[in-house]
Amino acid sequence: MGALSSLASVGLNLALAQQASERQSRDANAERNRQIQAIRQRDAEQQRQQEDALRRRLAAQRARAGAAGVSGGGSANAVLRGLTEDAVAAEQALTADSNRRIAEIRRSSSSRDRNLLDLAGGATGSSLSALGQSAGRRISLLDL
Repeated sequence: MGALSSLASVGLNLALAQQASERQSRDANAERNRQIQAIRQRDAEQQRQQEDALRRRLAAQRARAGAAGVSGGGSANAVLRGLTEDAVAAEQALTADSNRRIAEIRRSSSSRDRNLLDLAGGATGSSLSALGQSAGRRISLLDL
């Protein structure tokens, strides 16, 4: 009868460990998703600000070129193209940095998930082995 109560205790410990592991995993996933969403929102806002700044710079450059009488010339177009290319390069750098940070968050999260599973698996295995040992010998659960 004592072995049966030990089995129930192991089962309860296993269920509690699994629930705790699932809760920690859900919390970690929610935090990961929150961090990724914050990065994406920050990027969208920065992109909007950069687009506004580019529009202002282009308008100012067109106005200067028009005032100088070279609004249709090749040099004015080259300056506008250069401003646009700079803005595109800055946007690509921002996107690459954000993608790197998101990948790092996901990698860190998956590593933490594996650690939680290892922890829960180790606790379960040690509980079952402790149950299976009686006076230095292993017994079968069928013997109970």
